[in-house]
Amino acid sequence: MAKRNRQQTYPVCGQPRRTSRVRARLGVVAALGLGVTLAACGGGGSSGSAAPAAGGKPAPITKSVSGTVQEWNWDIAADDPGEHAVIPLMIKLMKQSYPHLSIVNTSMSLTEQNDKLPLAFASSSSTPTVSQTNEGLENQGRLVKDGELLSLDPYNKIYHWSSRMGTFPLALNSFPAGGKIFGSGNIYGVPETGTVVGIFYNRALLASVGAAPPTTWSMFTKDLALLAKAGKTPIAYAGGQPTAYQPTHVLWMLINHYVPAAQSLAFVTHKGQNPSIDLSGDVQAASTFAEWTKDGYFPKGYQGLSDVDALNTFDAGKAGFFIEGNWYTASVQQALGSKAGFWAPPVVTGGPGEGWSIPAHSPDPNAAAAIINEMISPQIQNALLENGDIPVVTPSASALAHASPLLRTAEATWQSGVKAGTVVPYMDWAYPNFLNQAMAGIAELQGGQMSASALMSSLQSDYTSYWSQQG
Repeated sequence: MAKRNRQQTYPVCGQPRRTSRVRARLGVVAALGLGVTLAACGGGGSSGSAAPAAGGKPAPITKSVSGTVQEWNWDIAADDPGEHAVIPLMIKLMKQSYPHLSIVNTSMSLTEQNDKLPLAFASSSSTPTVSQTNEGLENQGRLVKDGELLSLDPYNKIYHWSSRMGTFPLALNSFPAGGKIFGSGNIYGVPETGTVVGIFYNRALLASVGAAPPTTWSMFTKDLALLAKAGKTPIAYAGGQPTAYQPTHVLWMLINHYVPAAQSLAFVTHKGQNPSIDLSGDVQAASTFAEWTKDGYFPKGYQGLSDVDALNTFDAGKAGFFIEGNWYTASVQQALGSKAGFWAPPVVTGGPGEGWSIPAHSPDPNAAAAIINEMISPQIQNALLENGDIPVVTPSASALAHASPLLRTAEATWQSGVKAGTVVPYMDWAYPNFLNQAMAGIAELQGGQMSASALMSSLQSDYTSYWSQQG
């Protein structure tokens, strides 16, 4: 299973750190006008490139480049088997192009990376050459604000990343001066994957109650009612911990149905006049969530179930639908085979994967840029699809032909959504503590302890309070 990135708060002495299971990301369609084993840390630099030290002129490295490059990522096998699997391929391809260059890989957990990066990046003696960074205000944004990352715009001009993947996937990794907001400005990370949250369905179970695989929202809601009437579980769902973030995925999906994409994008990226999540469509989405709960669309005892419980329920054929991300395609395909399908509404939650960044104290930014460029090469992008991820660059037809039907559908959803501007970011990226507050509020909504209007008003109040303190 892949990981869905979440904004994480860096640990402060004496305060708890919020960790999470992950994957994901943002696009700023409106703002952009789009309609393995742990290795030793440290920065052994390389020699022979056009920029052997930070601050040199951006330029492609030459075949004669030599030395050692430290590369950090958080693609451990447990969190992201797909991206973990392509790291050795990247090293092999780099070795073929630059035979005198050695790459030392360091894979760590997200928690380890969030602990390590701020201090490591602050000194040339401890920073790696290149590293993944976790997008968001409190992670990549903090590094940008502290001057610990290089702008990648000069390298984008050399390697043309934006034209190869589109500007949309780079939006989450872009910050203006100061690093207080994201979605525009300089690029500080280049992703290699994309993600979308859609609706898995069991076509056999649907057929057993006289329902059909949905192709429209009205068909989907009709199927939910038919399943409930027949005494079947309409949606495999979990509201408990650890790692059950499905409540927010369901609410964001409902908001996407009732609210224009541009409005939600403006809220997440804090753009425009008075961005809000407390308008009529948002309240209607929360009301529908409460209605689904009362109508029995979720399994009994969902409050104590984890994400693994929800997945197992669906994989066992005990629920008609499963609202989750493409990172579950391999598990669902293996469990249900041809009985499984994947459908996405016209507007979907999702975004690009974590970005590759160059620390400001990188011993060799040019070598770092070459590695980043390799990560979006056709060989790596096709390999990501083969290993169950959505590549950020459109894969080859032959690679698509060998992908599972579910993953092909998810990949097509990503590509079409990027082009049409219908991928909306995970809304809990709107400010650092939004995920925790949304999860708590949704639990009260489903438990009948909070109204839909009160939930959205509360989230808006927290949002306004946070941004009013940012100056």
